[in-house]
Amino acid sequence: MKTANISEMLNSLIELYDFNKNTLSNYLGISVEQIETIAQGNVDCLPKEPTYCNHLLTKVGFLYFSIIENNDLKLSAFLEVLISYHNLSKKSIAEMAGVKISVIDEILSNSTKNIDIEAKYKIAITVMTLRFFLKDCEPSI
Repeated sequence: MKTANISEMLNSLIELYDFNKNTLSNYLGISVEQIETIAQGNVDCLPKEPTYCNHLLTKVGFLYFSIIENNDLKLSAFLEVLISYHNLSKKSIAEMAGVKISVIDEILSNSTKNIDIEAKYKIAITVMTLRFFLKDCEPSI
């Protein structure tokens, strides 16, 4: 990710999506003033240490791309984390969400056109809840 893109992404998060600057500051570990400066196109205040700078760019990218990505694709990705990283079964998630295992399979295969919006909602709430409670078991970003 190029440093020039971070300005565009931060500017979009702030201007287009009305993202709270204090929240960005806490998430990124830089001051509100630095965020404003970077969003205006001045990347001189970015950390010079490459690892820290890349970490910062990655975190901005995660936020930005989570907004513009397809919601069904995001649901599939979060569901995959529960299954592959946390070793939860499709059956467990389906039972918790009150849907059939076949619906979980459809979401994982990105074949969501025929899935009822209520089923997607139930799965999304279940996935969100499980990820919230299991987040401490995941590596930090």
